[in-house]
Amino acid sequence: MLCRSLRQLPLSELIFEGHLLSSGAATVERKKFSDTYPSPTYFVPFMFVLLNLLQIGQTCVGFLMIDQQTLQFLSEASAQGEAEWLADNRIRLKLARQNLSEFASALFLGAVRLDPRIAEANRDARKCLATAQISKGVAPITIQVSLSRNSAATYFMSISHAYSYVGGGALSPQPRLARILRQTISSQTGKWRGIVEGALFRTYFSNGLSDGRHASGKPYMKDHDALDFFNLKNFGACRDVSPQMLMSPDLLEEAVKSFAAARGLVDYINRATTKLPELA
Repeated sequence: MLCRSLRQLPLSELIFEGHLLSSGAATVERKKFSDTYPSPTYFVPFMFVLLNLLQIGQTCVGFLMIDQQTLQFLSEASAQGEAEWLADNRIRLKLARQNLSEFASALFLGAVRLDPRIAEANRDARKCLATAQISKGVAPITIQVSLSRNSAATYFMSISHAYSYVGGGALSPQPRLARILRQTISSQTGKWRGIVEGALFRTYFSNGLSDGRHASGKPYMKDHDALDFFNLKNFGACRDVSPQMLMSPDLLEEAVKSFAAARGLVDYINRATTKLPELA
């Protein structure tokens, strides 16, 4: 439905989840239709939103996945991504960036449907994809939830040939933020257990909590003593994504479902870490 509606709309009006995107000289302004209950106005860079929405509208049917050629490039780049090799493969690099950028744009829109705060927290959504890392064989996507610098938890996805994952939480947070989070867990253990031991969380994140760099984390399931939480260093809920899933038409839907399963963890972490005053 999203793809078809975007293709049918004129350039000046793009509809997304009950909101109107009105094109302006330098921004796209998102306004709630309801005049009775007006919502805040969010601003997103105009060229990014307009061009990418149009790209999604034109290509998303059967295309919101990662190309096999992109995965092959990431595999080779991770092994031999030196300057000379990249110079010889600059066209492949450009195509891989285009494919990954289109997917990241669609993933961003899917995340906004799930969590509208994302539209405000990511003033320049192009920065969600770390394009500089693609030449090194990995494509990290990070979607902020809050503008606060102490907001440790995000939604994220990492795409590579060797190991890909998607989820949410705080991957290796700063020591001061990890410390306040552990203190919060110790005083609100019941709420924490309700999240990480819940059926939805365990269904999507059977590996437990990790830093995102390893295929398995440390599960915190039933019958663990509360003191075990003081040993936590990583608070990322990572769902493994196979190469087959990366090339599947179901990739976008499954990634957004993973965000939904991680939302409780993301909110718990950010409520704890944003209590601290921001460092200058």
